[in-house]
Amino acid sequence: MYKDVKSVLEENEIKFYVHFGTAIGAVRHDGFIPWDDDIDIAVWREDIPRIDKVLSEGLDREKYYYHVSSADTHPHVIRKCDDFESSLKNREAPFIDLFPIDRYPRGGVRRKLCNMCIWGDVGSVWAIDHTDSVTLHRIVKWIPGVFERLADKLVEDDSEFSVVLATQFKEYIFPRDYYGTPIYHVFEDTEVPLPEKWDEILTAMFGDYMTPPPEDKRTGASGFPCGAYKDYIMDRRSGRA
Repeated sequence: MYKDVKSVLEENEIKFYVHFGTAIGAVRHDGFIPWDDDIDIAVWREDIPRIDKVLSEGLDREKYYYHVSSADTHPHVIRKCDDFESSLKNREAPFIDLFPIDRYPRGGVRRKLCNMCIWGDVGSVWAIDHTDSVTLHRIVKWIPGVFERLADKLVEDDSEFSVVLATQFKEYIFPRDYYGTPIYHVFEDTEVPLPEKWDEILTAMFGDYMTPPPEDKRTGASGFPCGAYKDYIMDRRSGRA
């Protein structure tokens, strides 16, 4: 899955980075963390519209469902498998996250207000994800976008800071230049692009990331693409899936 996504993004000259546990796996294991079970990619928020287009068109639709989420903070690439609809409903399908690196304010008051908006975004995504009705999902799916637009308006034009939109976003606030030019590192039988200042980022997020955690703390991904099943039903009805 990663090689196919990497190929499309690189062909279209779209900058991306591996993040979170995938980045740790690269520098500590030259591949997957042995107990990990997903891949995390970070991309610039301003590139998302183009990413939506190239991955929707460039990935094999027989193999992949590119999930342009109607109520989540980021898109996903989801592998189609036997009884795909059931695997989505049961949250079992393999997937890759594409987390946006968004703008973030410099000033203290703006940061507090922006944090409230991001929590509103994340909280509404969680609530909508726990709505079983496709009809209700369709009615309320616009709510997270309102919080995202409000957060964006709070960022100064010359702010040098960024944030990765995820649940623990307060731990993912860095100067934009920490990402910079991707640095490629071996990962299994391929390569992955790390942020330019990957050591600073991983140290801030995880501390001594080169020391594996205790065995009882070794777990894989804990989430699944929010609203993916309901979005797939709506996309299938409209011919987009």
